[in-house]
This record gives sequence, C-alpha cells and structure tokens, in this order.
Amino acid sequence: MAGERRWSTAAAAAGWLRVAAVVVAAASATSSAAGEGVGRQTVPAMYVFGDSLVDVGNNDFLPPPAPRPPEPPCGIDLPPEAAAADGGGGGRFTNGFNLADVIAQHVGFKKSPPAYLSLTTPGRDGELRRGLVGANYASSGSGILDFIGNGTISLGEQVKLFTKTKEAMVTAGEVDGESIDNLLSQSLFITCTGGNDYNAFTDGIVPVSDAPVFIAHMVATYIKHIKTLYNLGARRLGILDVLPLGCLPISRVPIENGSCSGTDNWQARLFNRLLRREMTAAATASMPDLVYSIGSIYYTFYDMIKNPSSAGVREVARACCGDGKLNAEADCSATTHLCPDRDNYIFWDKVHGTQAAYHNCVHAFFHGSPRYAEPISFTQLVASPAVDLGRPSPGTNRTARI
Repeated sequence: MAGERRWSTAAAAAGWLRVAAVVVAAASATSSAAGEGVGRQTVPAMYVFGDSLVDVGNNDFLPPPAPRPPEPPCGIDLPPEAAAADGGGGGRFTNGFNLADVIAQHVGFKKSPPAYLSLTTPGRDGELRRGLVGANYASSGSGILDFIGNGTISLGEQVKLFTKTKEAMVTAGEVDGESIDNLLSQSLFITCTGGNDYNAFTDGIVPVSDAPVFIAHMVATYIKHIKTLYNLGARRLGILDVLPLGCLPISRVPIENGSCSGTDNWQARLFNRLLRREMTAAATASMPDLVYSIGSIYYTFYDMIKNPSSAGVREVARACCGDGKLNAEADCSATTHLCPDRDNYIFWDKVHGTQAAYHNCVHAFFHGSPRYAEPISFTQLVASPAVDLGRPSPGTNRTARI
C-alpha cells in the first residue's frame, strides 16, 4: 500500500507551543471557516500552482485518468456558493476549503481564485484577461517533474499556462490604472508541489539509494520554474514545503503498530532542507527583487501530530474518510466510512488534510514562529512594499533586509 501513496485519493494518497494560542484560536473557528480571515484585501490578485493540496477544480475539466475528488463526500463542508462559483463542483480533495482557499481568506478573498480551466470557458475569459482575483493552475496528482502524474498538468505546464495568461492580458489591454507588470508584482503567488514526485520511489522508478540525486533534481527543476515566474513579474512568493510523508495514514498502514515511517519522513526533510538552501542562493544570485516565504507544512502537521490537544484536534493517525486499517486501505468515496466529527481529525483521507488542519497550518504561516515560515512570515510577505518594476533593481535580495 505504501507504493500507492499519492496526493489524490483516486490515484492511490517544542516549536509548536510558541504558537499554541494562535492555533487553538484557529481550531475553534473551523466550524465557521467559510468567512474566517476575510477582511481588507491586501493583494490585488493571487496565482496558485501545485497539486491537490491547492487544486480547486482544474482536474474536473480534464479527461480520465486525471484524478477527480469524489463528490460527495469531498466538499461536504464547503459552502454551496463556493462550489458553484468554481464551475459547479468543489474540486477539492478535502471536506471543505483547502490550503489555497485559507491563504486567500487571510489576504482578503472569500476563497481561492477560480480554477484556470474554469476561466477559459465562454463568458469567463474576461476575468482572466483583466487580472481580476487571479487564477489557480494547480492540478491534483501533478508533480514538479513532467513525467509525474497521469493525465495531469505538471508544474512546468502550469507555468506555461500562466505565460499564456500574461500574453492574453497584454494583447487585450484591459488592465486599467497600472501596468500589467506592476499588477503582478503586487499579487501573491503560491506554489505547493513535490509530494507526488516521491511516487518515483514507491513505484520503483527510482531506487531509494538514489534519493539525494533525484531530490536535488526535483529542487533544481522547481527553482527553474520559480525563476520563470519571476521573469514574468512575480515578486511576492509563498512556497509550501512537503508534508511529513511518513505520517500520512497510507504510509502508516504497512507498519505493524501504525507509527510514522522514518524513511519517508527523511525523504521529505531532505527535499525541504535543500529547497530552503537553493532558494536562498537563487534569490540572491538571480532574483534580487523577490520577497518570499517558505511555509512549513511539514512542521505544522508534525507538531499537530505530536501535540494534538494544542491544535484543538484529537485524531492524528486515522483518516476521516476511507476503510480498513486507519481508514486508509480504501479510497475515500460515497460508499466508504465517513467520520461525523471532521474538525477533530488532521487527515481527511489517506493523504490529504482536513479543512481544520489546513486552517491551523495557515495560521502558523501568518502568525507563528520561524519554525513555520521563513525567512519571513506570510504576514510580512503580503505587507512588504510592492516592487516598482519600472525602476532599476536594487541588486540585493529584498528578503535579507526585512
């Protein structure tokens, strides 16, 4: 079963205490999460890239075998108006809002910008051309590397779609009041990917002994795509690292006592460490105007697992939706077991978090210690002065001065 670990269920899927008060506040609000964090809009638009942790329905427009969330029960706690606005379905591999939605709520939107493919339908392409709200290019099951994901939109292809978006904006000439480059420089860009690339190990494509070389290739490819976004005008970037893969319910199933897999967690930490190191080097060398923050999904989830009461949750190993051992031996579907107390669970299915867990994560990104977001918090990220792309580059990394 460990070889079937994927972010999409259809395809298989002592720092905490310093922010405990913040996270408990987040947990207590999850039952009314639809409006949480929505207030003054702090960025003009948001652009999202990645996998099923942030996808809001692009795969609903792709033919099989691209994985789609089973609805129901996925989206069971999503407000009907939110699902309808995304093309008629929730499109999310969780019970309600996902990470992209909750980040969007923290910067003044009601939810994530719409799925890109929903905006290419007749009558909605004008929203895309005018840069209204932004767009979400994420595709469930996709990876950093092009060969990952069966019928999905890889990170590289998502960046190409954003390139087409900018070209359409320029051609249409409908952006009022400021240049397109300055609009994009003030917008928030979010990337969340990498988990599915580890299927290269579980599927036997790459031996675990080659993990350091393979993961270095993952990071180098990731940085290349980030540089492309930078060259297209991205200046505020939030990067989400990889979950503690060994603590996913599907990774615990083969272990007799249901504990976390040390090997899988080691692989995740290797990627996360290298990503931070290479981002620092790349920003200094070739992206001097970039302001970025790396939000740690790894440590937010890991600390919730180790201290569930501090996070306001109870169940840290068992999936809410599924069947078998840890409710993780079967895909979540309308016919499998569904827990009634979803806010008490960290994991929705065998690989995805619940809405409650995602709220805790994002609160830590914005308000927690450097363990959860570095080199700056997401609050500092969105509050950073907008870069005037009409002026010469300062020649030094802006993040080093914040």
